[in-house]
Amino acid sequence: MSRTRGRRRDRLWWLALPVAPIQGAWLTRTMVRFTDAEGVAGKVGKGARQLVVVALGDSVTAGYAVAHHRSSIAGQLADRLAQRYAATVEWRVAARSGATAGEAISLARPDVLGDADLVFVSAGVNDLKNLHRAAQFQREFGQLLDAVLAAAPRAQVCWLGIPPLDHFPAFPRPLADVLGWRGRVFDAIGLAAVDARDRCFRIQSDGPLGLEMFGPDGFHPSETLHAAFADAVMAALPPDAF
Repeated sequence: MSRTRGRRRDRLWWLALPVAPIQGAWLTRTMVRFTDAEGVAGKVGKGARQLVVVALGDSVTAGYAVAHHRSSIAGQLADRLAQRYAATVEWRVAARSGATAGEAISLARPDVLGDADLVFVSAGVNDLKNLHRAAQFQREFGQLLDAVLAAAPRAQVCWLGIPPLDHFPAFPRPLADVLGWRGRVFDAIGLAAVDARDRCFRIQSDGPLGLEMFGPDGFHPSETLHAAFADAVMAALPPDAF
C-alpha cells in the first residue's frame, strides 16, 4: 500500500464507525477458539549462571493457539538468554487471554516477579478492541508498568507495542481500519509510558506481516512470530542488562 493511500485511510477511518461494530460482533461469534499453551514454567540451559524470564499479560504471553511455551515468547526468550549468557534460564508465565492492562495488574505479584531478570509484557490490544478510552488505557497501563517494576526490582521490562492491526488477516475492512487507527493511538500512549520509566524498553512489529506470522485464526501470533519477538527483545536488550 502506498504512503498516499495509507494517509488517506488514516484520515477516513471514522467513516467506518457505523459498520465496524457489526463486523466486530460477527467476528467474535464466528472466530474459532483455541487454548493457551501448556508448560507455564520451564527451564533451559546448563550454565552456572541463573536467570529468570517472566512473560506477563494477555493472550500473546499466554501462548494462545501455541502448543507449548517452549515455542512461545517465554520459552524462546529463555532459550536465547541461555545461549547468549551460557546460563540456566527459568521461564514463568503469568498471563490470561483477554486480559486488559488494568486486569493484568493483578498478575504482577512479587512472588512471581521478585527474582525476575527480564519481564516481557503484552497488553493493550484488548483495551482498544474493548473500546476503552485512551485516558483509561494511559492510566491503567502506567499502573501496570509501575506494578511490574515494583514487583521485579532488578528486571529489565520489555513491552510489546501495539501491532499494525489493519494488516491482520482476521479483520475485514472497514473494521481493520478502525482497529489500525486506534492501535496507533494506543501504541503512542504506551511508548510514552515506557520512555518515562527506567528499566523499560519496547519492541514493535512494524509494517505488514506475512501469513506465516499468524496462527490459524489470523489474529494471534504463530510460533514464527513468537520467535521474531524473541529476536527483537534480544537485539534491544541494553548491553549491561544483567
